[in-house]
Amino acid sequence: MLFSEFANILFKHSDNSYKSHEFFLSLFDNIMRNPQSPEEIMLSENDKYNPFSTLVPDSLNRLFKGTNPLNQKKVRKVISRKDTDKFAKYINGFNGHNQMAIEDEIKTMIPDFNSIDNLGYACADLFLQILNDIYEGRETSSAIVSNNLSPTQKLTFFPVQTIYYDESDGKLHIGNIEISIPKELEPPQDIAPEEEIYVSELLAAYADAVNCKELTKSDLDSLPQKYKRNFSDQRINYYSAVRIDRFLRESFEKGEVHAEKWKSETFDYIKDTLWDDYDNGYKRLVTVMKKVVDCSTTSIVSNIQNLVGPKEKKGTCHLLANDGSVRWVDEDE
Repeated sequence: MLFSEFANILFKHSDNSYKSHEFFLSLFDNIMRNPQSPEEIMLSENDKYNPFSTLVPDSLNRLFKGTNPLNQKKVRKVISRKDTDKFAKYINGFNGHNQMAIEDEIKTMIPDFNSIDNLGYACADLFLQILNDIYEGRETSSAIVSNNLSPTQKLTFFPVQTIYYDESDGKLHIGNIEISIPKELEPPQDIAPEEEIYVSELLAAYADAVNCKELTKSDLDSLPQKYKRNFSDQRINYYSAVRIDRFLRESFEKGEVHAEKWKSETFDYIKDTLWDDYDNGYKRLVTVMKKVVDCSTTSIVSNIQNLVGPKEKKGTCHLLANDGSVRWVDEDE
């Protein structure tokens, strides 16, 4: 197991407010015994006892993600100060649900992990094994940077423990594979033909709110500012969701199945809110948009860290509107 894989699993289930570079340092703080000699105490007082503590956050983040290798000399210092009891206590301090999640994820890579039935000590032993492998040259701590997929190949496996989206480079990272994801799509100035359905639903919601029988695209400029602002935001949301929808369909085997699962489970999540009673369609739209940002699905989309945010989740409602599943104005109201 790579250090970055191990660190990422613990970070995901650590249930703390640390940033990744802070969590990186906490791992090494906890695998090392407390300072003992006068020299070590002085190093600690100057925040230098942890051999990685002098590095800037960006460098620490690269080590955490595995894009840069851990320095063998620093690793050796950590090993010389190891304290398995301290690290075991640290891990066993996580809540029970998170401990089970950590064990389950590591076992997908190491089936006989935690044969001693003590997660803290099993993690301590694994951490030290990783560090020893790095120090002795048996394993690199950084993933080999390569894109192993040809333009015609698609992903067929989804290792949850190693898959994440990095906004800084715009790539999906899966172990040692980097996949470029389409850049964010800017809504064109003119409404595209594929936008007609969800845009019609938005216009119907605005018309319902202002007690107008019907509104067309040409009427948008005459609407109050809050509706114009909302319309602009919804187009951004739509194109954010389209970007993810295209990525799923083009990059994964059975991509259409994953894309449809994302939409269908989103609909299951919002439908009770959607079908509630409202004074007008605009209030329904706003309420559903507030609801959907908390949505999480079992599709591959929700398994990829950092890939989907509020804009993409809101935009999924417009994909559903294009499919005919979502309508903002209930004709029976």
